[in-house]
Amino acid sequence: MFSPCAGRVRRMMKEYNVKKGDFSLLGAVRGKGYVNFCMECRREWECNIILYPRENKKGQEKICVPWEFGQGNLRAVRVYGLDADAYDYSFEIDGTEVLDPYARRIVGREIWADTAREESSKNHLKCRIENQNFSWRGEKKPEVARKDMVVYKLHVRGFTKGLAESLEDSGTFRGLAKKIPYLKSLGITTVELMPVYEFEELNVASKQELPEYIDWPEKENDIIKRPDNKIEYKINFWGYGRGMYFAPKASYGATENPAVELKECILQLHKKGMECILEMDFPDAVSRKMIHDVLHYWVVEYHVDGFHLQGDNIPMDLILEDPYLGRIKFFYRNIPKNLIPQEEAANPRLFVDTDEFLYPARKLLNGINGNIWEFANQMKKQDDKLGYINYICDNNGFTLADLFAYDIKHNEDNGEDNRDGLNWNYSSNCGVEGETTSRNVQKIREKKMKNAIAMLFLSQGVPMLMAGDEDGNSQNGNNNAYCQDNAVGYKDWKQTRASKDFLRFVKKMINFRKEHPILRKETPMKLMDYLSCGFPDVSYHEESPWVSSGYINRRTLGVMYCSKYEEGGEDVYVGFNFSDYRKKLAFPKEKNRRKWYLCMDTSSKQSFLPQPVEVAETFYILEPQSVCILIGK
Repeated sequence: MFSPCAGRVRRMMKEYNVKKGDFSLLGAVRGKGYVNFCMECRREWECNIILYPRENKKGQEKICVPWEFGQGNLRAVRVYGLDADAYDYSFEIDGTEVLDPYARRIVGREIWADTAREESSKNHLKCRIENQNFSWRGEKKPEVARKDMVVYKLHVRGFTKGLAESLEDSGTFRGLAKKIPYLKSLGITTVELMPVYEFEELNVASKQELPEYIDWPEKENDIIKRPDNKIEYKINFWGYGRGMYFAPKASYGATENPAVELKECILQLHKKGMECILEMDFPDAVSRKMIHDVLHYWVVEYHVDGFHLQGDNIPMDLILEDPYLGRIKFFYRNIPKNLIPQEEAANPRLFVDTDEFLYPARKLLNGINGNIWEFANQMKKQDDKLGYINYICDNNGFTLADLFAYDIKHNEDNGEDNRDGLNWNYSSNCGVEGETTSRNVQKIREKKMKNAIAMLFLSQGVPMLMAGDEDGNSQNGNNNAYCQDNAVGYKDWKQTRASKDFLRFVKKMINFRKEHPILRKETPMKLMDYLSCGFPDVSYHEESPWVSSGYINRRTLGVMYCSKYEEGGEDVYVGFNFSDYRKKLAFPKEKNRRKWYLCMDTSSKQSFLPQPVEVAETFYILEPQSVCILIGK
């Protein structure tokens, strides 16, 4: 049967030897002496590859791909003799030029938020045939156990762009690699990156149009001016929305090869024993097959350790059945437990990522209808096959510092009349909205921040810090900084005495968690003495040991973790007092001449004591709005 472009194929064969290609890999892939192109195209449609010589910006060539080179709704062609380093490309499907959704590199967005290239050409983006060669140099993937994980979520540009201007590579993958020692010193095991694939960071801002029938000769003193036809852009700083999922973000590269930079960054993380998790946002229009292909690609090509998936069309059934992804970690808001085989309990790698820890914690921290038992349930939440990502602050909402400095959101700079962002933040300003010179207010805020960190790292789930929360980063009350490509959206690296003190506290809290395995059991707490050792694995206490009230308006609780249920060592007693009064918290009498020692109290200036101090009484008086830790040894 005659193909509508067969003649053109024959003509092109004079220059290129064209053969039916390989359907197993979509996109453009280099082979020995050829390039294999594979794309989706229905049999009824005409299909072309458009080649753009890099030296001649105005020229182009076309290679027609006939349906004889097809299988199902795919077309594949091997083009021999093509100098892949001399051309960029795109596809023409049924008369429309489109970018290859499987392109390994996109050119045209190398400069972040470059409005000039947007206005100079509608078709400024092209695909590039990448050379994927990279030496992983004996890399060993860390595979951090769930019980040891401490997650740090960051935005590549925002994390390093706020560094001193004299520092090279800020806002790039290479800049991130330079800060890996900082993350290691903090105690981080798992770094989660917000979208690092190619996305459109320039969105055309909506403008209020006047009706066509309104026309007048414009005068200098007119109050209402004729609309300006100049295009205005809003920055998609975070990168959510559909992207080119196989290509790393070009403007995050300090060089012309962002792929190599990102791979080098991941390699350096692995050398430090740290994992890399990628956040991927898949709108409904993205097919289940493409999602699956994307995950495979980043594991194969970039050696990533896991993914935080966003979207409603995530094929968790396919993901859980795929043996190649069998050791890869997945964070998602809804993972059906019935789909998880019992064998997963030997290496838990699936994590529910929701804000169900956030709200009970915030309510208590800020005295807004908090329920101590709701929070206690969140503290002990664990599962043999499923993990839980706990956080009090995420990129979507207030920073930790702003959580105690603002009663309401302040998103005016976003250009949406403060209508965007969450309205229910369960925040408080501690008496003054925003920045203040009042030392009393500052002390209250600092203590609440410490309380929050203690709540997070003394709970059984996997703790996650948002970049900057470890040293009091503020967004000036903006709880939806999705478009803030400026100091608001950047981590502030200029430390004050207060931020340094708080950073030391966070490090000590992370270290305390690591030193006490009972705080991070792999199996759920049973509230029973199933070892017949005289103590349950976890128990609750108030003014008297072993006695706690079930009233929902309680604000005080003592939680004891018995170390015999996880490697032995020191027992841990955590006291919470979110009331406005001093409270007596009793603890059980230790056995075998063991005693209780005060280790930390957020109401004291330094919080962590230089050395634990023995508590002679059988109780401890905890100040209002405070958290304490005692150890039994």
